[in-house]
Amino acid sequence: MPPADARHPRSRGFTLLEVLVAFAIASIALAVLYRGAIDGLLGSREAARTEEAVSRARSRLAALCVLPRLTPGEQSGNDGSSYAWRTRIAAAGSKTLDPADSGEPTPPVRADLFAVRVIVSWPGLVRPHQVELETRCLTIAPPPQRP
Repeated sequence: MPPADARHPRSRGFTLLEVLVAFAIASIALAVLYRGAIDGLLGSREAARTEEAVSRARSRLAALCVLPRLTPGEQSGNDGSSYAWRTRIAAAGSKTLDPADSGEPTPPVRADLFAVRVIVSWPGLVRPHQVELETRCLTIAPPPQRP
């Protein structure tokens, strides 16, 4: 009886076609994995940039709302690290309050409500990005004196 190798000469290894197909499948799988890794890194970077922009916008909003007096208008500037900012302050309402209704002899005060919007933008790989935050700020001051 001849050895098993002699009966089936093709059973020793893979054909060239089988190796090429396996190589093509492995190449496609590696390309997909590489693209997924790159997309993950870019997404992580973009999330970090967005988080920093939100932090900068919150900081600017907090600084504006503690001012004793807000002035309606727009301002803009560069915040460093390729971030730019714009602020828009608009009067949302005003009312003179008379604390004398409470029974204490105090002069009336003026309450002004402002809509404050901060936009922080930065360049992206494909298109520019921006974060926009808006709040309302209340300032209370004595009313202007009449002559």
